[in-house]
Order: sequence, then structure tokens, then C-alpha cells
Amino acid sequence: MLINIIIIILFLSCRSSNEKNPEDDPALKEASFAKVKNVKGFYFVGMNSGISSIYYYNFATNKINLIKSKKDEKIYELEVAPDGNAFFYLTYTSLNKKIAIPEINGIKIFRYEPAVEKSELLQSLKPAIQLYSYWMDNDRFRVVAISFDEIVASYLNKNALTFNYFGKLLSDENELFDIVKSGYPVVEAPALANVSPLKRFEVIAKNDSLLIRNNYDGTEKKLNLLKNNLLKIAWADNLQQVVLFMKKPEADKTDASHNIILYDLLKKKIVKTFEEKGIKSFLLLGDYLIYDYKLLQNYSINIFQLSSMKNIKTLSLRDGCALKSLPIK
Repeated sequence: MLINIIIIILFLSCRSSNEKNPEDDPALKEASFAKVKNVKGFYFVGMNSGISSIYYYNFATNKINLIKSKKDEKIYELEVAPDGNAFFYLTYTSLNKKIAIPEINGIKIFRYEPAVEKSELLQSLKPAIQLYSYWMDNDRFRVVAISFDEIVASYLNKNALTFNYFGKLLSDENELFDIVKSGYPVVEAPALANVSPLKRFEVIAKNDSLLIRNNYDGTEKKLNLLKNNLLKIAWADNLQQVVLFMKKPEADKTDASHNIILYDLLKKKIVKTFEEKGIKSFLLLGDYLIYDYKLLQNYSINIFQLSSMKNIKTLSLRDGCALKSLPIK
């Protein structure tokens, strides 16, 4: 009997010595000393006299300034760099609706350098039936254009161009698809940033569910979210919060809405869910979570401050505004 008691005491003392004290988690200290970037403003797309254009919102002056607006170079898509210091944008002249599948004409790729307030034309592309762009990582930007083959009607051409941060062309790839045999080209997407910058936390999946793992003590927090709906992960500068961009389960092709989940890594819980109708995209810049959504008939932009956990501003233009793009006409 005495031997059994001694064994139990030894087992419990051994187990307790192996357990890590949550108060010793280095993530707590790192968050207290985190450097949050001072963001002066951000760029977005808005309508100007019927022309999709580029605007800039200044936090200090609380003013919106028009940056670029040209009738023959309407903004198709704007992609701000992950650091918020530069951006690429795609323009077009018109949309040809006279054919069964509309074509985007007059496509151009530009890079804008805010420091010198100058745009640089990087490339011109032939008409495309699908056009999209994204940042592959912090240093590489990619544009994908799908177009009809000029010889075989059942073939599609996929042209994918990759640029470095400063606009230098790194690769120009062309791929031919037989839509009868292999179907339509799958839309590309950047890899998920599932590990935090200091590798303290991870977003992981088990079965069909998402979990947040603390790499200090190995604990996992299960979220009531499906892994197949996760589209993007962004880690806040404050080293305390992570943003999960989720596809709504009920969304369809006519209403591709999303939810934005704000999770507190130190409190180990979801602290905010953004569920406005028509959320399309978001930016996480410094202390601000910025996202667009559909207000009545037009898109607007909300600015949410992480430190105060409050919505501090809503941007609206007469014919709508959004972070990346507006419906083309």
C-alpha cells in the first residue's frame, strides 16, 4: 500500500514538473513589446464620374484624395503590398459583351511607388475572359490571364506573370488547356500563412475543424470553423491577434460573401466576428483592420481599430468604393 502511494506521488510530481506555466509563455512578453507599424493611410478603388479610379485615405487629415483616374485606363484590380508601402494595379479599356463570354480589353499592368508618386507600366496583355492577381508572399506579385486560343476553339491559354516587389519580371509562363479533356484552369491562390511571425502560434486543421496551437505549451484551441472555408490568414503587428478570412458556407456565385474572424491569441478566444453582407476583401495594416462590404447597392469600406476594438470610420463614395475592385461594366 505504501509503495503504491509513493508511486502515485512520484508520478504526480513528475507530471507537474513537466507542465509549463502559462505565465511564463514568452508570447506574453513579446506582445507587450510589440512594435505596431504607424500607418498614415491606405489606397483603394472608387468611382469618379463613372470611371473606376484609385483613391487614398489619410488618417491624419481624415481626407480622401484622388490619385489616378483615366477613361482609357479604368482600374480593374488593385493589390497593395503586404507592407502597405507600394502597390500594383491592373487596368482595362472596355468589356466586350458582344460575345458569349465577355472579354476584358486593353489590359495593362502597373506598379505605383508612393514615395515618388509615380506609376510604371510593366506589361500589356491581350484580351482575357478571366483576369486576377495576388501577392504570392511579401516579395512576389502574380498576374493570371485566361484567354481564348486563336486557333482551336476548345482551347484556353493561361498566361501567368510573376514580378518581384519592385516590378521586375521574374517569369512569364504560358499553358494551354483543352477544356473538353481537362476542364477550366483552376484559380490560383497564395499559400496560407498558418504560422505566426515568431513561430509561437499556428493555425492547424484536424479532421474538418480549425484549431489554434500554442507552440510553447502545445495546447490547442478548437474553433467552430471548417477548414475548407478558410481562405486567408493574417497576423497582427501587436503579436496578439490573428485574422481568419472565411468563405460563408451559404455563399453562392451571385453573393460571394465572407466572414472575418478576429482571434485573440493571448485570451485564447474569438473576440470579434465581422458578418456584414458582401464582405469581399480586407487589409491588416498596423493597428487597423480594413475591409469592404456591400451597403445597400454600393460597396463601402470600414476601418476597425484593433487597440480600441471599435469601428472608427466608414468610407463611402457616391458610386461605391472597395479595397481591390468594383464590378466592371
